[in-house]
Amino acid sequence: MEKDKKKKTMEWFWPEKNDGGVILEAENVAAEHLSKDGTMSHYSFSKGLLPPLGVGAAGRSGRRIKLRCFIVSPFDPRYRAWDWFLVVLVLYTAWASPFEFGFLQTPRAPLSILDNIVNGFFAVDIVLSFFVAFLDKSTYLLVDDPKRIAWRYTSTWLIFDIVSTVPYELFASLLHKTIQGYGIFSMLRLWRLRRVSKCFARLEKDRKFSYFWIRSTKLYLAALFVVHCGACFCYSIAAHYPDPSMTFMALAEENWTKKNLLIRYVTAMYWSITTFSTTGYGDIHGNNASERAFILFYMIFNLGLLAYIIGNMTNLVRERES
Repeated sequence: MEKDKKKKTMEWFWPEKNDGGVILEAENVAAEHLSKDGTMSHYSFSKGLLPPLGVGAAGRSGRRIKLRCFIVSPFDPRYRAWDWFLVVLVLYTAWASPFEFGFLQTPRAPLSILDNIVNGFFAVDIVLSFFVAFLDKSTYLLVDDPKRIAWRYTSTWLIFDIVSTVPYELFASLLHKTIQGYGIFSMLRLWRLRRVSKCFARLEKDRKFSYFWIRSTKLYLAALFVVHCGACFCYSIAAHYPDPSMTFMALAEENWTKKNLLIRYVTAMYWSITTFSTTGYGDIHGNNASERAFILFYMIFNLGLLAYIIGNMTNLVRERES
């Protein structure tokens, strides 16, 4: 009897395959592992749910965890693929949001069209989040109760996800003409960057990938994002300055307000990179009090960021060589 009971328990955690891959489901054992109130599926993470470092859901020999109907496991390969697809969209958002804040006053195609398409995918993700099980950190059990999932999401990230997904066109008529609403709404979408941070944290613990290259890529993308934001913010200051000839853009391009948008972006990026890398100043520098004030803050911030990046890269190279 002892052996039979243990065998049934193991079938619940790691169901055995039979008949060409059909998974046997022990419904009578399933009932024993539900809590008394029926709100949580109690699966042993030490035996079945948490894989060793570097082992993903796809590498568990086809084993799966049985959850309630319409509830998705966060370890499901299909959900992981969806998560990575959203990460790619977040990288687009990380470029588009500061650019629209600095260089655009109103929606302009094709960026406005792409933004709404991306917002549509994240709206789908908001709905999907109500059906994704989560890990209870106090018990290390996978919670698949719909009410608990909904309450957890509603009380944490829901409001931020909605605000960062709402299209600007819905509120444009409610804003005063003097308010740069399009740029502000664009910057709210940067809330999605937390998804990239979570994915990098997961990759850094995965043995299938080189920690050195994952960490280096993360630092490089962070530096590139700061340089991009610095260029867009400083250009925004120049664009709103009363005298265009007294801005940093005028030092590089005469009649810069009439230049192509790409030329203006390249000029602003050139200034930002030379400032970030401490190789300036030369041909382009702050040309009025507002720009100089922003550049002071930008350079102080860059001192801390560069020290952090250099320290991390030094540790990575030393650990790699050892």
